[in-house]
Amino acid sequence: MFIENKNISEDNMQWNDFLSGDEEAYCSIYKKYSKKLFIQGLQFTSDRELIRDCIHDVFVKIYKNRTNLKPLNNIRIYLFVALRNSIITTIKKRRIQFETLDGLPEHSQISDNSNIEDDLINKENETDKNTLVAKALHTLTIRQREVIYYRFYENMDIDEICLLMDMNYQSVLNLIQRSLKKLKDYGTCSAS
Repeated sequence: MFIENKNISEDNMQWNDFLSGDEEAYCSIYKKYSKKLFIQGLQFTSDRELIRDCIHDVFVKIYKNRTNLKPLNNIRIYLFVALRNSIITTIKKRRIQFETLDGLPEHSQISDNSNIEDDLINKENETDKNTLVAKALHTLTIRQREVIYYRFYENMDIDEICLLMDMNYQSVLNLIQRSLKKLKDYGTCSAS
C-alpha cells in the first residue's frame, strides 16, 4: 500500500511539473504509461494499430490542452478513461464509415461437397440471428450496452469493468443482471 501511495505521489508531482511546462515530466509520464495503456487497450480491441493511434491521440490532446488541465488524484485512472473514450469514439466512427458495407457479401469458400442452397439458408439464418441480437441490444441503454460489451464481447472481469466504468462491484453486477433480463424479455416478446 505504501509503494502504491508513493507512486501516486510521484505521479502527481510529475503531472504538476508537466502542467508547469516541464517537457521531461511529460516524456516521463508517456514512458511510464504507454505500455500499460497499450495492454489496457487490448481489453477493448485486438486492433493494435488502433490502440497505438488512440494512445498517441490521448497524449497529443493532453499536451495541447495542458494549460486547461488541473492537478489529478490518480493519473493512471485519468489516462485509462481517456484511452477508453478514445477507443470507443474511434470504433464508433469506423462503424459509421463502414455501415454502408454491411450489405456486401463476405468472402466465403464453398467446398465442392457443399450444397449451395444449404449455404444460402445458413447465411440467411445467421443474418436473421445477427439482426435479432442487434435489435435486442438497441433496446438497452448506453450503459447497459457498454457493460454487456465489456463482459461478453471483451471477456473482461468485473473488477476491470468497475475500473473502466467508475462503478462499484455490486453496481456492475446489478447492471449486468438488469441488462440480461431486458435482453431475455426482448427475446421472449419477439419470439411470440
